[in-house]
Amino acid sequence: MALINQNLNTTSILKQETLHAIADILGNGYKCYVNNSTQEVLTAENVSLEDQKSGDYTEYVPLEGPVMFGFMQDYIQNVDDFEKQSELLEAISFEHPFKNFKTRIYSTGLADEWIAYRTEQIAKEIA
Repeated sequence: MALINQNLNTTSILKQETLHAIADILGNGYKCYVNNSTQEVLTAENVSLEDQKSGDYTEYVPLEGPVMFGFMQDYIQNVDDFEKQSELLEAISFEHPFKNFKTRIYSTGLADEWIAYRTEQIAKEIA
C-alpha cells in the first residue's frame, strides 16, 4: 500500500466530499493539502511553504506507479466490450504503459468511466 497521507499524526475522519476532491487531484498526478480544521482541499501551489509546515494542513501525494497500474488492470478486467478491453490490455503490455493507456482510454471513449473508477479507487485507498 502506498503512503499517501504524509502527516501521520492526523486522526480526523475525512468527509466523502473531501475524499473525492483529494482523489481528483491525486488522480491527475498532483499533490494536495487538506486544512485539518475545515477540510478544505487545496493544490500545492495554493498553500504557502509556511502553511505546509505549520501542522494546520495534511499533505497527500499521488499514488505510486504500481498501485495505479493495479487500478488500470482491475478497470480493464471490468470493461464489457471485448474489443475495447483488448485495446487497453495491449496498451499496458508494452513500453510506456501509462501514456499508452491514457491515449487508448480517450480513443475508446471510456475516459469518463475510467476517471470515475480511478477517483473511487483512490478515495478508498486514502480513507
